[in-house]
Amino acid sequence: MPGGSGGRAPRCVLAQLTTSNRDDPLNAVRAGTLALMVFARTMSHNLFGGSYFAESDWRGNYLVVSAAAGFLLASLLFAFQLRGRFQPGPGGGRLAKLLYAAIRRPEQLAFFVPVTVVTFMLALKMKTGMITVSWGIEAVLVFLLALAVNERSFRLTGLSLLLICVGKIILLDVWGLQPRDRYITLIVVGMALMVVSFLYTRYRDAIRQYL
Repeated sequence: MPGGSGGRAPRCVLAQLTTSNRDDPLNAVRAGTLALMVFARTMSHNLFGGSYFAESDWRGNYLVVSAAAGFLLASLLFAFQLRGRFQPGPGGGRLAKLLYAAIRRPEQLAFFVPVTVVTFMLALKMKTGMITVSWGIEAVLVFLLALAVNERSFRLTGLSLLLICVGKIILLDVWGLQPRDRYITLIVVGMALMVVSFLYTRYRDAIRQYL
């Protein structure tokens, strides 16, 4: 699928952020626009369209969406280098302010687009008993990434995913899952909470600097 969500568009986002002419704000605009296009296509076509994710062959298409998410996450390395480089001009309406906010913080789109896509993919395509487990693992990985890059919004995303897991267990999983899936879910999410609690305690002073 050369032109799909796992093809040219995510690589173009990476290319726009790594271009030698990084002082041109249009490159950041193009990268953000392409990231939103990847998000729209993946959500509407790859996930909810159902044309790629057939029940008999979902592994290959899982790799397509994962590749798109991987390219966007890889662009974080360069997006952080551009953070705060472009300042808003005088005046401008609400749309212009939103545009400048996206340009000033390109790492936000490069993070939230792939994380949102992966979260929905897990919810739609994992077995019912494994959704909470997969979200718990994703939450820990997001939290580890947040600690590595010292980004508050990333850390809050990981914590929010864990809270969603806990809420889902209390409201749905305890009552609706088979005993085996219920035990696996409780064990994995419990371990995820312990890992995040340990990391939060260990790096408490560093985390407080970014509250």
